[in-house]
Amino acid sequence: MSNEILGTDFRYIVDVSYGINQDGFIAIGTESIVYKGIKVAQSGDLEFSCVLKFKPKHSYLNGEYKDKVKKFKEDEFSIFEELKECRSVVKIFDVIEDMGSFTLKCDRVSSGVITGENYFCVVEEYIDGWSLEEYCRSEFWKLRKYEETGNGLKKVIEYHDFRDDEKENVRATYYKNYDNILMYQNQMIHFMRNLCEILEFVTEKKRILHLDIKPENIMVTKHGKELVLIDFGRSVRLSSSEYYFPCSMESADYSKDETIDRMYSYSTIGYAAPECYAPATENSKYPFEQKSLRGKMSIESDIFSFGASFWECLNIFDLVTKGSGFSRDSHEFYRKYFLNDDAYTSRDLSLTSVHYHQKLEDIIRKCTRKRSEGYTDPSDRRYYHSYSDIKRDIIEAENSVPNIVRAENIRVRSAFSLVGKALSVFTTILIVIFVFRLLGYKLAYNKWERLTENYRSTQFSRLETIATDLVKTVPNSGFNDIYCKIAEFTYLDGEIDEQEASLLVSLLEKRKNNISEQYIDEIMQYADPRKFKEISREIMKLDIENAGLGHEFACAIYNTEIKKENYDEAYELLSQYHKNTQFRNAAVKLKNILDNDDTIGIISEKTGISKSEIKELFEKTGDYS
Repeated sequence: MSNEILGTDFRYIVDVSYGINQDGFIAIGTESIVYKGIKVAQSGDLEFSCVLKFKPKHSYLNGEYKDKVKKFKEDEFSIFEELKECRSVVKIFDVIEDMGSFTLKCDRVSSGVITGENYFCVVEEYIDGWSLEEYCRSEFWKLRKYEETGNGLKKVIEYHDFRDDEKENVRATYYKNYDNILMYQNQMIHFMRNLCEILEFVTEKKRILHLDIKPENIMVTKHGKELVLIDFGRSVRLSSSEYYFPCSMESADYSKDETIDRMYSYSTIGYAAPECYAPATENSKYPFEQKSLRGKMSIESDIFSFGASFWECLNIFDLVTKGSGFSRDSHEFYRKYFLNDDAYTSRDLSLTSVHYHQKLEDIIRKCTRKRSEGYTDPSDRRYYHSYSDIKRDIIEAENSVPNIVRAENIRVRSAFSLVGKALSVFTTILIVIFVFRLLGYKLAYNKWERLTENYRSTQFSRLETIATDLVKTVPNSGFNDIYCKIAEFTYLDGEIDEQEASLLVSLLEKRKNNISEQYIDEIMQYADPRKFKEISREIMKLDIENAGLGHEFACAIYNTEIKKENYDEAYELLSQYHKNTQFRNAAVKLKNILDNDDTIGIISEKTGISKSEIKELFEKTGDYS
């Protein structure tokens, strides 16, 4: 057994100083297990970093033997050779079919060991940097960290395992710092443009489809923040006369977990275009109903993955912080929540900050647009058919992005006195804030209109985010109108639950004072009778000077059911308004809380009213109709 692989001019060893567990492991790709390696000249004088990709020599598909080495040489290696002139595509240094006695323990393969008998090795260029996913999540927004565990080892700490103060610090960088948001947006625009230029060369010049574009396969260099495209294991070449690459995939059982042997799609779930998904077995249902050319991959397939990748990057902060599912297993997150027409295609930026540019969202939506007949027709301008078109729109978005970073004007500085400068700066800040807020409101309003046009209950978190952004950015004089618009929409179903009530209360909290009693009355009138306890608790968060009857009922329900006090006051309220038609459900709820022997005894003792009279009032109050 040996820990070295002998190549033509170099020998290679796994770099065990690298990685969380210091075993050199980097990742598992779609077709390989990836380790960081050290490339050593035969003389021993020179050493370089490299990537060692261990690929199975053979596989069985539908019972048929596949020679993976031969396929690699004919397809992937020839593609790398054709792309080697592009500095933004990872380079191959060597292909080693016979690894001799090389052995590597690996608990990530079923056999527990990688040997020369079953695997061959592809030596690639090592990119000193991060995957795009890691850059967005860990490097920029600090949503993941690493802690030393001793013996040189580390463990990954995800955002949901941070301390509360650490979470608050992270949230402050996003929700309280517009500069960070705009800086991140501009970085993503730069990356989008950079990747378009790479794919223009790969696809439009060389006629090669990547077919596994995703944040994990896009590297960001540490020096220069430039992109490098990696992992061409699924790539195919189109002839000058071909528009599609037809692929016959084995059917998938969508009711079961995806496995490496039975993939749902030709590329990766969550990023693969709808046409890349396998047909369903008889035991399951194909997830999409849209009219895609199933099994025919084209440039539109890669463009979809391009849009889906940057949709994830732009949403990464909220995807991670608003639930642990994405952090725990992003693959399972996409499988569970996205494998349907509504969520998978035409993706927007509703989750993200209101200050992301509308033009940026339009690009993402167009890249991931729901498939309809003729979506590959170059004359159909609803879809993108080239990266040059995407790049043109990205440049337009880049040139029109609001920017609050201003260079100092030396002439202006010299012309003004100290007081003049202060006034000038103050005025400028006011103007910038006004314009920034106005742009934010307009963008949020457009998002609201689009979301509510075809709203589904599963989109509540989006609704909540956009509603909050509307109230944050609306001019003070327009608060009442926009609140009423939001409230009316929540009341459309007839009753609201505690989530919807919480949303309305949180919007009113931003008003701070002069909250109309009418708003609280409406919440109580539309409250789901089964949720009065939770809704009353929400209403109690508000500091109201002139409380109306709705607030009085909420207060009585809160005091009696949650705090277990003031039963006599609640009874007095009920005796006055048990016939009130507007708050009939609230009165019945209050009656149900009070209607037990112990509480009746307390009320009788404090008010001097007989128990029989109290019970008589309860009978008059009745029950829910």
